[in-house]
Amino acid sequence: MRLRCFIIAVAVAVALAALAAVPASGLASGNVLQVTPRTVNFGAKPVESSTIKFTTISNTSDEAVLLTLTLVRSWDDFAGGLVESTCTLFEPALLAPGESCTLVERFVPHDEFIGIKQDQIWVATATDVNTGEVLDTEELVFFGRAR
Repeated sequence: MRLRCFIIAVAVAVALAALAAVPASGLASGNVLQVTPRTVNFGAKPVESSTIKFTTISNTSDEAVLLTLTLVRSWDDFAGGLVESTCTLFEPALLAPGESCTLVERFVPHDEFIGIKQDQIWVATATDVNTGEVLDTEELVFFGRAR
């Protein structure tokens, strides 16, 4: 009888520990955001030319998340988050399950940066709508060079 009670107590403790490891929303941390492509290469572009490229951020989870895009590094030759972007910049925005948004960038190289590899780096963060817990973080890199 004592052995059976001990086994049941251990089973209950294991189950409670497993529940404690799951976020309140039911979303597991990581693998919430998919970025395609994660790195965008503008290549070597003539001075004063203008090139537009984009990346898509998708919510691959079964629940809505708050998506925040933060610019962490930029050179003067990048114009980030153009009006064609469907992602909200610099403040959290709701991204429904399966929904995507597009971040559109422009690269206009100038002669003072000829031959220098330039990059613009964004960080996309998905947080739980109810708890504010960070569920996933992805880095998006755009780079190019003036020629």
